[in-house]
Amino acid sequence: MTSIGTPDELAGFIERVNRGDAGLVPFDVCGGRGFAVGGVAGEADLRELSKATTRPPAGLTICKYGSRSVVGTFRLPAGETVFKYYYPRSWYKRLTYGVGGSRARQSWISGLALKHVGIATAEPLALVEWRTAGCLWDRSFLATRHVDGVSLLTFVANHANDSERLTAVAARLREAFKTMARHRIAHGDLKASNIIVGAGDTVTFIDLDATTLLSTPARWRALRERDTRLFFSNWKGDSVARHIFRDVFTLA
Repeated sequence: MTSIGTPDELAGFIERVNRGDAGLVPFDVCGGRGFAVGGVAGEADLRELSKATTRPPAGLTICKYGSRSVVGTFRLPAGETVFKYYYPRSWYKRLTYGVGGSRARQSWISGLALKHVGIATAEPLALVEWRTAGCLWDRSFLATRHVDGVSLLTFVANHANDSERLTAVAARLREAFKTMARHRIAHGDLKASNIIVGAGDTVTFIDLDATTLLSTPARWRALRERDTRLFFSNWKGDSVARHIFRDVFTLA
């Protein structure tokens, strides 16, 4: 994994994303406005996505059904895809997300940003959002490629006696966290289920709703400490994982 660019360059990239540049194409569906990633979501994918934006399609395998979101997997022509439907819980959230940006939009921007700086994440495909009067957020739809592999928690449990593979994963995590530090990025929800270990023991970060980008140094340090605490809370006591991963947040 190679860290790409500087914080200033990332800020410029995020500005282009917000303008709908950076290789994005308009994807307006059923009164909602959005974007798709040009060259990644093909025409066949976009046709299927346009049908799925307003309500979960038949054949969606539900992974999570909550008060704020519904998450499931669905097979598009190009492969397995994750659909996430976001809904407001209150008028206050409609206003704050309408003005400050929704969790769906944060996840969309964060996915594109992580990919841009060389951190593996679920490939963003499309985002569509619905608003009333321009400032009240109604709902959102986000589509990303499904990530093959197992959660870090499962990987550790399955390879507790294989220090070589665990050490290799630790090295990849350390490189990813160093890149995050370079750009003052905090994941925000580092449960082990949000880190996927795939073929070749690669690591991919998913569920970016709480991810922050280019925070001030002081705020980033606090968020980094929170990421660190949550990461190590996945393993209790003097476990093998805590020992192997003890230096993954070290910047030196």
